[in-house]
Amino acid sequence: MDIGINWDVRAACGEWSIASGDLALDNPLHSAIIISLFTDRVLPKQPDSLDAAIGIVAMKGAAGSVEADLGGWWGDALEEEPIGSRLRQLRHAIKVGDTAIPAEAQAMCREALQWLIADGIAENVAVSARWSAVNASALEFEVTVRRPSISSSETFLFSWAWKGLF
Repeated sequence: MDIGINWDVRAACGEWSIASGDLALDNPLHSAIIISLFTDRVLPKQPDSLDAAIGIVAMKGAAGSVEADLGGWWGDALEEEPIGSRLRQLRHAIKVGDTAIPAEAQAMCREALQWLIADGIAENVAVSARWSAVNASALEFEVTVRRPSISSSETFLFSWAWKGLF
């Protein structure tokens, strides 16, 4: 078991789960997926063609400024592969139609979760993203993981809301 994390969609942050005044435990795969999806990965200096198609542009600004911050975790400087996802780039996306941003979000989630396959934790990771039926500026993600040693898959649901996507 792992320390449980509750994802607060409105605040866009995770909080430790508390039960009876102590840290609650949860499925370690669930915790790993939350960290992988909602930790900010260092951004590429130039967006690729899919990013550009939905309005994501290169960070601009003076070195050291907020506008030029590529983000990421300081510990990634010592790693070959950074942790986290680039989902925060979607704050700069322009919603045109119903499929482009969910498709890009799926690609970003798969990129963030690829390490599960590379490390042998998962045999397969499938991600689907769609606009929420309840909140027009929120995306819902379904992550399905098939582990090598378990015959059934585990599915996890998440949501992420952005302001100003329209």
